[in-house]
Amino acid sequence: MTNKPPYPSLTPTWRNDIYPAIDYSNPCLNQAGNTIIITGAGSGIGRETALGFATAGAAHLVLIGRTEASLKEVKTAITAIYTNTKVSVHPADVTDDFVIKEIASAVGTWDAILHCAAHFNAPSPAATADIDDYWRAYEVNLKSLLILAKHFLPTANPTHSAFLAYTGGAIVMPTQMLVGMSGYLVSKMALAKTVEFLALENPHVVFIAYHPGMVDTKIFRKSGAEPEGLPMDTARLSAGCAIWATLPEARFLSGKVVWANWDVEEMKGMKDGIADKLTFVLQGWPFGNVG
Repeated sequence: MTNKPPYPSLTPTWRNDIYPAIDYSNPCLNQAGNTIIITGAGSGIGRETALGFATAGAAHLVLIGRTEASLKEVKTAITAIYTNTKVSVHPADVTDDFVIKEIASAVGTWDAILHCAAHFNAPSPAATADIDDYWRAYEVNLKSLLILAKHFLPTANPTHSAFLAYTGGAIVMPTQMLVGMSGYLVSKMALAKTVEFLALENPHVVFIAYHPGMVDTKIFRKSGAEPEGLPMDTARLSAGCAIWATLPEARFLSGKVVWANWDVEEMKGMKDGIADKLTFVLQGWPFGNVG
């Protein structure tokens, strides 16, 4: 589906659902031989992303999530169809430094990480929020990114590897539209800025702060939002665009914030003009003399 952009958009074309360029079965998205790591893989966007990479021919899927039963269900769904895809299940909290280190050691060389795991704290004004719940958003949304980077970067495929850290599109919206959501959104904004540093400091890996679209998930519902009347997206859009973003041709987006809704062919045509775009800066305070 293609619609007029409901929000300011990088590309003229706005996508809500999967389309040929990012269809899982498109040969251009071939993932043969690749090891793919997915956090939050037991449900929602993470689950669909695992199915998408299996369809695209990934050799090994590493599924990480808190609930072993959910991960095993995803594994069963994949291996029943894609018998040549190895699926490893790792029940874990992504904020557990020791366990993530063990998983990284067991996996070895990898080609892409899709960090879908997230926590949305109960909406509340910042000054009256449950501090433990509020801080849990920072632990899951930001600290886990650092833990994953620390333990997985040493075994990244040196030829080409990609790390998509999932952010929220609402981080760019005016604060007055988002009252009560500071814990989730500020932690996701910090994630996006951290991705800029990780990309600069590790040029052999493509790091992208990836907004997966507005998908009806548990996280979406926890925000208090209802899908009726909103420009909702499918999980397939999110998964298909993520597969494309792991390809070498998407390297020009490293260090950037990228929305799944933006047409990938149009983004490729704009790559020479976005070198200084899609990052967080203080508007009105330019650093034009910094190269």
